[in-house]
This record gives sequence, structure tokens and C-alpha cells, in this order.
Amino acid sequence: MAYTAVPTKSTGDLWTAADHNTYIKDNFAAGVPDIFTTKGDIAVATGANVATILGVGTNGQVLVADSSESCGVKWDSLFNEQTYARYKVSSTKSLTSGSTTIVDFDTEDFDTDSAVTTGASWKFTVPADYDGYYIICATVTLESSANWNAGERLILMAYKNNALFSYIGVWTCIDSGTRIVSATGVSIMSLAAADYIDIRALQDTGSAINVNSDGNYSHVAIARLF
Repeated sequence: MAYTAVPTKSTGDLWTAADHNTYIKDNFAAGVPDIFTTKGDIAVATGANVATILGVGTNGQVLVADSSESCGVKWDSLFNEQTYARYKVSSTKSLTSGSTTIVDFDTEDFDTDSAVTTGASWKFTVPADYDGYYIICATVTLESSANWNAGERLILMAYKNNALFSYIGVWTCIDSGTRIVSATGVSIMSLAAADYIDIRALQDTGSAINVNSDGNYSHVAIARLF
């Protein structure tokens, strides 16, 4: 039942039984507290001068905005409002010297929203309705057969929408020799739906080096914080 706006009355106007039923009785029935029927009911608007009830959610749920709902809000689990993924390297990947290369973390550990595209253009794309702040953690380890000279570096970078966002890990050689080299880092980004991120690496030894194909050494994890 919709609320009916109460008209302005002038001195001498009559207030009829019909007026009483329309502007008092029916208006009470259209709103609080008459619309409540169950413990936990809350009143929400579906439009101008129109109230409806939203029944209580289940234990642990929270009230969230959702424009697709008739009343604009819904009960939902905090878990359902998160998205996260973890991938690792499980096959040989080569880093050309002096070239910034997208790291293909090719094997999924988990991916709640199938947000990752693997391959040479590896990326994590933010799902619809998941705007927010994201934490990105990545580690890239290179094979131990590479020879490093003092001053040469392995740099790990986070890119947002194909633009450098930040350097998240840098390893610099101090003493020349054959070494196991690893770079790791963490960053937090503000991301909107359809934004995408990837992890890139750069080494400058003068020769191509393979990324260690053991997923325990080279992996990435991305999660929405809020």
C-alpha cells in the first residue's frame, strides 16, 4: 500500500470518514510500524513515499547497497563481497635481458571469480561490482644457472591498465657470480570494475634467463581488501 500525501485543510473544511481512512488509517498501514510482521524487519524505500519491508538476513550477513534490487539494498555475506586469486609458474618462462616482460603465472591455485587471463598477456581483471582496494603480493625467482655481475638487477613491477603503477621488488647484485636470484614485493591499489593488473619483470644481465618453474618460488596472490 502506498502512502497518500495529506492535503492542506482550511478553516471550515470538513474532515470526513473517507479522509480519515485515506490519510490516517491507510497511511499508517503503508509505513512503520504497521508493515512490520517479523523480528528483524527493517523499513526501506522503493521510491518516493513508498515503504516496504526487508526481512532480516541470516547470521553473519551485512546490509549492502545493490542498485539491481527493488529497494536498493540487500543482505549479503562479507565473503561474497570478496574476490581473490593465487597463481604460480609451473613451466619454463624466459626473461629477455633489458626487456620488461609480463610474467605468465600459468597455473591456478584458486580464483574465486575467474578473473585471471593466463598467457603472454597475463592479467587480473576486476569483476563487475568489485570496486575497492586490492593487495597484490608477488615473487619471481630465476634459475640458478645465470651469471650475474655487480650492479646488475632484477626488478619486479606492478602494472595497472598497461601503465607502471609501482616497483614492488628490486634485487641488485653486489658480487659477481652464479646466483639464485629472487625479487618479491607487495602493493595496494585502488581499482574499479574492468581495471586490470599484471606483474612484469626486468633483468639486465645481457643474456636471457628462465624463471624458476617451481611454483613454490614464483607466484602471485591478489585479493580485494574492501
